[in-house]
Amino acid sequence: MAETHDATALDSRFGDMWITDPGYADAVSYEELSEFFLAWQAGGLSELFPEWTTDSRRALAVKGTGAGFRVALAECYANMHGEMVDDGHQIVMFTHQDPSVWADLGTVLWSAGLQVTGAWTIATETSGAGIRVGNYVQGTVCMVLRKRLQDRRGNLADLYPQIQQEVQRQLQSMLQIDPKDDPNFSDADYQLAAYAAALRVLTSYSSIGDIDIERELRRSSDDKRENPLTRLIEQAVKIASDYLVPDGLDRSTWRKMTPEERFYLKGLEVETEDEHREGVFQELARGYGAAGYRDLLGSTKANATRLKTPEEFAGRDLRSAGEPGFDGSLLRHVLYGVYTTATNPERDPRPARNYFRQELPNYWGDRQTIVELLRYISTKAERLPHWGADAHAARLLLGTVENDSV
Repeated sequence: MAETHDATALDSRFGDMWITDPGYADAVSYEELSEFFLAWQAGGLSELFPEWTTDSRRALAVKGTGAGFRVALAECYANMHGEMVDDGHQIVMFTHQDPSVWADLGTVLWSAGLQVTGAWTIATETSGAGIRVGNYVQGTVCMVLRKRLQDRRGNLADLYPQIQQEVQRQLQSMLQIDPKDDPNFSDADYQLAAYAAALRVLTSYSSIGDIDIERELRRSSDDKRENPLTRLIEQAVKIASDYLVPDGLDRSTWRKMTPEERFYLKGLEVETEDEHREGVFQELARGYGAAGYRDLLGSTKANATRLKTPEEFAGRDLRSAGEPGFDGSLLRHVLYGVYTTATNPERDPRPARNYFRQELPNYWGDRQTIVELLRYISTKAERLPHWGADAHAARLLLGTVENDSV
């Protein structure tokens, strides 16, 4: 039998399994949603189910942000921890993309003596009629919590390699069951999984370095110190970003790319999956550390976010090869070569090839990378109608550079 109870007033051992969906950071106003329907249905519910409560219990809700919320939520989970049998478990459903919010959740669970032992990402919003539009999270992470029974102590330096191993293990397990022709998981799902993987490592310790868990719980909004767990969780996202090489690129090539180049190449793959939410591109930029990513976007409209095409870049802001930033990167020069081919009256790719020879100091050493980038761009772009002539030009230029010789 499933029952609902006030988590702040547990006084007996209710069961072995607990399911919670914390309304963190006011992400969803559950009381407003329930009150809308209760206004119409409360009378009928009282007649049919007299034992049910037919008000939203707004005053009892544990919600919000800041120290007061963190302390109240930690109290709830500590109470549930106290009523659990040693081999019992909890399921926590959590949906958020901000590393600092995940760090706060980790602080709450850690302080309550709970350990994340498993996690999986599920799609809770799917495309179709009646689904709202906008930049919102479509996946939810379901985490399994158990009592942390061992006394395990560590330092922050010890956690980085463990988080790397755990994130890679989590991603590999998802990739193995994800069909390439019809993916179940989006990039946002993989990033959410990386957050949860980091919490598995963090919450397995009873203490970490000199982190004062009570001080972190009660940190006021005026305190500008960053939660030390935030840095670890951001590291998990970077690990995921490094590990998830876009299909069609070699891992060695991926490692040579700058953050902005990675963002652009991965963003192109995201577009081919019909993903156009701005929030997804924001998370990619956060993961890669691409601070100037907005300069690479051709549109930022809700559900219509996309990258600039070579035609939209044209020759604007192009810098000499090797200069810092995206405008001096190898990929930016490749995109300019595609543009010059597409705008050539005869679609002749040879002027673009000659441009590479003259303007890229290490053209012959980079030629195979250029070929790989052109092949990737042409393969992805042919699925995108707005690329048009640029996609055709990329294919023409690919053949010319591939067959180039001294």
